Amino acid sequence: MTKLEFRPRYKFKSPLSTVDITTRVEKSIDTDNPENLLLKKVHDHLVLELPPESRHYWSPHMDVNLEEEGGETMVRCMIGPAPTVWTMFMFFYGFFGFASFVGLTLGMSQWTLNKEMWGFWILPAALVGMTVMYFISYEGKKLARDEMRTLKQFFDRALGCDCFQLAVQQDFD
Repeated sequence: MTKLEFRPRYKFKSPLSTVDITTRVEKSIDTDNPENLLLKKVHDHLVLELPPESRHYWSPHMDVNLEEEGGETMVRCMIGPAPTVWTMFMFFYGFFGFASFVGLTLGMSQWTLNKEMWGFWILPAALVGMTVMYFISYEGKKLARDEMRTLKQFFDRALGCDCFQLAVQQDFD
């Protein structure tokens, strides 16, 4: 992956240990952090976020998982929106999907019973809802693109590499 897409995932092996990587990121947070990014750390899991005053609903965060493997560290990164955003979208897509199923079932029942088939009108309303959700998410992607670059560039500076390019060269998929 050579370009920054929505919710990019990439992984690469580093000769650095998990402690070294964590130390470099922590040091960069303290010394080379013009964006005032925040770091949350739990064991070998790091989360980079924008500061609250710069954050908006679509602001991304960067999840970094570190795993020691035979003297090297497997670094897995994912840049994406906060889990609450994903939860909200999955709820609405689930809701509209369920409404489509109900509308189709109700309409088929009404048709079978030779009744007025108003249940079928739920189906296009649900499809419109899904389409609206898609376009809302597309606009959210555009709003988060620069912030995604900021997170990626910070992580690259902290480790001293172009992590996307390294992931492409190693190609673990």
